[in-house]
Amino acid sequence: MLKEHKRRALILVILIAFAFNVGSFCVAFPQTFKPESATLARDFSAYYIAEWRLFHNPSSIYLGGVQRGDYQILPQPQTFKYTPSFLVLFAPFLVLNYQNALVAFDVLQFVLIPILAFCVYKLVKDKKAILASAAAVIVVAEPLPSLFVSGSVLNIQSFGPAYYTAYFLANAHVLQTVLLVGALYLGFINKPWFSALLFAFGVLDPRAAVLALPLLVWYNRHSILKFLGGLSVFLAITNVPFFFFHGIGFDFLRVELNWQIGSQLYQYDWIPIYSVAALTVLEMIHQFSQNKAGPKTAEE
Repeated sequence: MLKEHKRRALILVILIAFAFNVGSFCVAFPQTFKPESATLARDFSAYYIAEWRLFHNPSSIYLGGVQRGDYQILPQPQTFKYTPSFLVLFAPFLVLNYQNALVAFDVLQFVLIPILAFCVYKLVKDKKAILASAAAVIVVAEPLPSLFVSGSVLNIQSFGPAYYTAYFLANAHVLQTVLLVGALYLGFINKPWFSALLFAFGVLDPRAAVLALPLLVWYNRHSILKFLGGLSVFLAITNVPFFFFHGIGFDFLRVELNWQIGSQLYQYDWIPIYSVAALTVLEMIHQFSQNKAGPKTAEE
C-alpha cells in the first residue's frame, strides 16, 4: 500500500512539473513569430540555414553571418555550432519554409515532453521518493538557476525557466534532453542498440552527452559490447561522411577547438546538463543504499 502511495505521489509531482512546462510553452510560443532581436533571428535560424547550406553552400555551414546566395532569414541567421550528425536529424524540416519549419520544430519538441516524462518516471520510480521526485522535477520543469564562469568565479546567471527560453528561441536542447534521457531509459530496459542510436543523435551538443556517458554505460552494462558496437557504428554513419564532404567535419572540430562552444553556457544549455546530472546522482545514491543494505539483508 505504501509503495502504491509513493507511486501516485510521484506521478502527481511529474504532472505538476509537466503543467509548468506547458505554461512555459504557452507563454513562449506566440513570440516565435518575430525575430529574437533587431539584429538576429532566433536560434532555430542556425539549424535551418546550416541545413540549407548543406545542399547549396556546404563549405560555409559553420560560418557566421549572411553568406553570398543564402536563403533569406531576417534580420540575419545565428551561427550553427552543433555536430554534423544534427544535419541528418534536421533534414526533413527543410521541406518547409523557415517560419513553418520553426513552428513545426518547436511544437515537436513540446509534444515530446510526455515521452520524456514517461522515461523519467520509469527511471526513478523505484528510487527514494523525495529524491526521485526532485530528479523528475529537474528533468521535466528545470527550475534551477543558470550558471556561468567569469574568470575563476562561478556566477548565477538567472533563475528564469530554462524551458521557456528554449521554446522562446526554438532551441534544440529540449530535443537533446529527450534523446539523452530516452537513451538512458532504453539502456535501463536492456535495449542497447536503440539506446546507442538515440545517444548517437543526442551528442549534438557534446557537453551534456559526455556527462551522460557514464550513466549510459552503467545502464547498458549487461550488453555493453552491443551498446559500444552500435554506438560506434551509428556515430560513424552520421558523422564520418561529413569529413569527406567539403571538410564539414573538420570545420566542426575547428569550432570546438576555438572554444566557441565550450566557453558559452546559456539557460537552455542547462536543461540536458541538469537532467543528466540529477539522474546520475540519483542512481549513485540508489546504488550506494542498495550496497549498504545488502550485508544487513544477508545477515537477516
